[in-house]
Amino acid sequence: MNDAAAREQEDTETEAPGHGLRVPFSGEARARLARLVAVKLALDLLFVGAFALYTHAVTYRAGFAGELEHADGRGARGWVADLERPGEPVEVQLFENGRFVASTVADELRPDAEAGAAPGGRGRRGFTFTFGRDLYGEHEIRVYAVRAGRGGARRTLQQIGRPVGVIWK
Repeated sequence: MNDAAAREQEDTETEAPGHGLRVPFSGEARARLARLVAVKLALDLLFVGAFALYTHAVTYRAGFAGELEHADGRGARGWVADLERPGEPVEVQLFENGRFVASTVADELRPDAEAGAAPGGRGRRGFTFTFGRDLYGEHEIRVYAVRAGRGGARRTLQQIGRPVGVIWK
């Protein structure tokens, strides 16, 4: 087909003169393509939503209960309980002004652990951090419980209690 014959054809995608692909594309075919694209978008949205829900469920499970009870310029102490595995020791990490300082395992038996009055009461394990040097000045202390993912490949942190502000002179 020569260029003149192609320009005379009325059921082409483009009406612009010149070189280009000329493909017949009827209104019925356009409507079918629009429906297929809409179905594909709906399936994509469903897949992404299901993936996000799965990721949230795996990442944010029951978690931990706990509290940072005391912090000063010499150390910090508190308790933590694993709500999924009550009574199990829990790895905790201490951060000072957003910087990692130390890690320990909360495995100290607490006298109030048997009371069961608070969340994680029976599963409470105490932790104590002692700083190698006094932290003079103003500091914010935070403690996080560590949850190891499948096979230990991924680790997530959950803050325990509220941050404690420390002014040590």
